[in-house]
Amino acid sequence: MKTAPNLKRRRYAARVGIFLIIAAMITGMVGCGQSAPPEAEIQTVLNLGIMVHLEGWDDDTHEAKFRHHAALLREYATLFEEYGAKLTLESKEMTEGAIQWDDNVLLEMQNRGHGIGVHADVGGSWRDTLPDMKLELTNMKSQLESLGVTVRHVSGVNSHCDWVTAVVDSGFEFVTGVVSYALLSLPEEERPIIIPDGARPGEFHQAYPFSVEGRLHAWRAEDGSNWIDDNPDGDLVIIPSGEGLAYSYEESLGEVELGGAQNFTVEDIDAFEQELNSILEYIESDRSTQPYAYYLSWSLGGALDKNLMEQWLQMVDRYVALGKVQWKTIPEMYDDYVQWETDAGRR
Repeated sequence: MKTAPNLKRRRYAARVGIFLIIAAMITGMVGCGQSAPPEAEIQTVLNLGIMVHLEGWDDDTHEAKFRHHAALLREYATLFEEYGAKLTLESKEMTEGAIQWDDNVLLEMQNRGHGIGVHADVGGSWRDTLPDMKLELTNMKSQLESLGVTVRHVSGVNSHCDWVTAVVDSGFEFVTGVVSYALLSLPEEERPIIIPDGARPGEFHQAYPFSVEGRLHAWRAEDGSNWIDDNPDGDLVIIPSGEGLAYSYEESLGEVELGGAQNFTVEDIDAFEQELNSILEYIESDRSTQPYAYYLSWSLGGALDKNLMEQWLQMVDRYVALGKVQWKTIPEMYDDYVQWETDAGRR
């Protein structure tokens, strides 16, 4: 007796159904406890900070100057804290002053939530060598760490030498405040600008990258011969610098006088707000998964008008309230970058 065609089809369908159910069960068992990786989150918030160079006060040799410098630092830190803002303090002579005059203001600042690093100001002489830089940087890092401070980064290392290797070999994880003078370590034919022999750091002090958009993302550098190229295998993270806090207006006009006196004005506040809006518009259109970070530079150095500083902080605070900006120390920006690398599978 022949089986009816419909019955054959029903038996075949049943066998296929059972096979599919078993396959689904096996797949489910293999994937048990596992889930698809989450989709990378698009970044729309700007991480904002300020890099403060603690220099120019003879803190290591004049106690009265050190006391004044430390008092100013505490006043500014208190003002910033009132707005939830964070400073990244990069110490030069103040390190020795804190030791010499028994006032650990730098550890105090770290405990108050501010970032700490070294402002080395080395490598700017044509007589400098890689061993010289490494020795100086190692000593500066050790001296600052003797105060109980966590030290992971350095600024002021732009040089014709392989400054990237010098920084890594000295134990630093990232660098800030890179300027165009650092392009001297590249082969001449690969420099994006012409830098003549015998050039001095002050003559090529513009922040690099030259575009604001190029300064919003960190990258990794392999060595001094190719540091402008992002290399995921590099040991040094470069977090590029923005404009000078007290030079926002002059930089908007392209009229910055490097090494000139800081003259912080209402025009600087207005100019930075215009730039901030441009940055936020760019972020909205770019929509990267990598965190956006931007920090201004300030040498303390000269004191700035505190009333104007509070106006500046109030202006930024409006953007914080809108959820468009959040304050970060530069070490926190570094941590965000490293976490992004991990999440993106770069390292």
